[in-house]
Amino acid sequence: MKLATTIGDFLRFAPDAAGAVRMYEGTGFTHLDYSFYNAIYAGSPFMGEHWMDEVKAAGAAAEALGFDFVQAHSPGNNPFSEKEDFDTVVKGNIRSIEACGYLGIRNIVVHSGFSWDYRYPDGEAAYFEANRKFYEALYPAMEQHGVNVLIENSAHANMGGQYFFMTGKEMSDFIRYCSHPLLHACWDVGHANMQNPDQYGDLIALGDDLRAVHIQDNMGRTDDHLAPFMGTLDVDSVMRGLFDSGFVSRGGYFTFECDNVLSRAGSWPNYRNAFSGDKAKIPGATAAMKRAAIGMLYEIGKGILEAYDCFEK
Repeated sequence: MKLATTIGDFLRFAPDAAGAVRMYEGTGFTHLDYSFYNAIYAGSPFMGEHWMDEVKAAGAAAEALGFDFVQAHSPGNNPFSEKEDFDTVVKGNIRSIEACGYLGIRNIVVHSGFSWDYRYPDGEAAYFEANRKFYEALYPAMEQHGVNVLIENSAHANMGGQYFFMTGKEMSDFIRYCSHPLLHACWDVGHANMQNPDQYGDLIALGDDLRAVHIQDNMGRTDDHLAPFMGTLDVDSVMRGLFDSGFVSRGGYFTFECDNVLSRAGSWPNYRNAFSGDKAKIPGATAAMKRAAIGMLYEIGKGILEAYDCFEK
């Protein structure tokens, strides 16, 4: 099993995605998850005419270093929000799928829409149908580029009663409802850890639909995105589930999403004050600190996989 992590670890330290990729040199990581999570905003180059330039530059930077992109995360905008334009959200997701096609990425996580119009659990049928229509708008791009779109589980602590994919069975039920051969699942173990979960049972319930994981930890209360062993995550239940669901034998990546392993003042979900506001000398970790932390993250992942005799470079 190979280790991967999100380029979101370094995006705030670099001018662009290519710069973030270069920061992984010497950390141990060579397999990367391309994050488009914050790509949609007013004036974003990603929504402009030359949007592929940054993607191509990131791909060139990865190739020069002997790295590769193994999965991705689409823009995190909510297609059902009154503050968002549905067509713009769809366009951003289609572009992220097209970028995956260019970079040779097989799997991209695309968050489901949510709204208080669909309340958990009684609004499931309407929620399923509204999201089927959202994903349906992505089908042509998925099919053209051969990219799997993955739904992701969340937690009531994050979403209140607006989200319906809290368990492996609920995710599997929706995938069966849509019945598209390129629609599958990503299991976020940190989100699950906030639900008093049966991680093993949820991973087994997903079975062959499990195509990616997000590995992160927390104390079971907020979505902290910490490294394993910094919180209460039962790593063994996750590893046993990854083996017994067939994920390991299918060549799945052990992909970290621990971008808050060193957090910045004002960063969600645990806000820390910064003395003097904008004049603070050290509101967050330096780039050198962050690189050291990501190196530690690699060693944590390597240790986990070596304990299960499945570590691959």
